[in-house]
Amino acid sequence: SFSKHSPCGFSSSSSTSAASFCVPFPVSKPYISLKAVEYVQEAIKDGLISSATKPVKTFEDKLKSLFQVPVAKACSSGYSALLLCMKAAEVGPGDNVIVPALTMIAVANAVIDVGATPIVVDVAPDQYNPSPEQYGDKVTPKTKAIVVCHTYGIPVDLYPIRQLCDERCIALIEDIAEATGSTYQGQLVGQIGDFAAASLYANKLITSGDGGFVLSTRETTSDGVSMYEQLRSFTNHGFVPDYHFMHLYQSGNYKMSGLEAAFVTPAIDDVKKVAEKRTEIAAWYRKFLADVPGIRLMPKSQFGPETPWVFGIEVETKEKRRAMRKILAENEIETRDYFLPLHLQPPLQGKLDCAEPPDLPNAQHLGKVGFYLP
Repeated sequence: SFSKHSPCGFSSSSSTSAASFCVPFPVSKPYISLKAVEYVQEAIKDGLISSATKPVKTFEDKLKSLFQVPVAKACSSGYSALLLCMKAAEVGPGDNVIVPALTMIAVANAVIDVGATPIVVDVAPDQYNPSPEQYGDKVTPKTKAIVVCHTYGIPVDLYPIRQLCDERCIALIEDIAEATGSTYQGQLVGQIGDFAAASLYANKLITSGDGGFVLSTRETTSDGVSMYEQLRSFTNHGFVPDYHFMHLYQSGNYKMSGLEAAFVTPAIDDVKKVAEKRTEIAAWYRKFLADVPGIRLMPKSQFGPETPWVFGIEVETKEKRRAMRKILAENEIETRDYFLPLHLQPPLQGKLDCAEPPDLPNAQHLGKVGFYLP
């Protein structure tokens, strides 16, 4: 939500996160496995409620199996997952990290919070993600990592970006918060980057209420330390098992509780089923909105089945968006504006690589005229 004083005249929204599940047609309802209550009750009965208990490790093992990666670490949120990826990729002061303009501010915040500088890149024309060429144009000797976000569940063209990162010794971080269960040329997104960060917030494909996780295809750090053990330490104030109150890293508390892990674990078995339901919903929207004048539907995935996190549309002007959202709200149908692009976010002014916000016309246009439906 943005006030009438926000940059570029972005309109305010009457909806809030707290209210989103209280309307008949919210933008997203949480998927809760039938086994979730059983798993949570067992965890309570057995006293397995903290981050140091078996449910957390069980959750991590199921993630490794689903994504076929050697490392999976549960954490407290999508933001903390991004921050842990930055720390594990050794991003720090003096480094640049290339990020897409059309994404959640958590991406830029994680870069800034490790002392690095976000380099914001526009999305490609008629797309919601930057192209590999656009990422490549932003690479400099100071680039330490590239973040791809699969915005609104549309996968980025990963293989060329993977090749670019390998050639330039740059870490590739996938933000799969909006694309858990989506595929790129037969692989789950999150399997191709050096690291992947995910959110388990209530509106995501699977949820623990809040929460998140990190994946890594790297088994060890550059110093030969177990990547899992380092991530585990990063989630817990830099604790290490051998020295209980000696901390090897400066870090915070980003742990997931046993109850959260118990709640989300059975949903992992249903990721494919929930993603297929998203495909069905997207096809329904495309069928019935195809001939509606004055709107443009979100682009389809070019690399696999369409499994959008949300279904987005674009109208001609921000005034028409406001009017259309008002009519839908009057009929108890919740909608949300597209992201305000990162380079226009008030808290980020002065923290990017330029004195004034750059002109990123594609992201700016989408931010003004786009919104998404339940």
